[in-house]
Amino acid sequence: MVREHIERGLPLLVLLDEAHSRIPLLRQELRAAPCRLLESLIDGTGSEELLDDEVVEVRLPFLDWLPDAHRDRATRFLEDSDAALSRTPVALLPPLLTEERRDGLPPSPRFGRRILPNALTAGRLAAAVEHLFVEGAQYCATAGRGSEADR
Repeated sequence: MVREHIERGLPLLVLLDEAHSRIPLLRQELRAAPCRLLESLIDGTGSEELLDDEVVEVRLPFLDWLPDAHRDRATRFLEDSDAALSRTPVALLPPLLTEERRDGLPPSPRFGRRILPNALTAGRLAAAVEHLFVEGAQYCATAGRGSEADR
């Protein structure tokens, strides 16, 4: 579904958190991980070494499912939004920071960061996507329309 949205230029809002997320995994979860992920984790460290501990901390590849050009944009957006977050008190920030639309950039995907996750219900997030992709709102594949209170 994501690939189809990218290829057809359909509205796609990618919500980002951190570029280098580390997550704890139980040994059993790591053993069940896709080979592609395991290969990226073993960089000189023997796989047996990784599986010795009960809990292993893993760094996930950053948006490896996106084409390089979009991944580069996402990285720039994260850097720019980090700068904005570092100089602005959280109380003065919007619940959702989004990438600015610029000439020469494809309209989709767009990147955003949830600053106040609890303030963004599914309906409010769907309304934000519709607003960000005004021209393509009828193709939006997000959750159904919420009540007017959600907007």
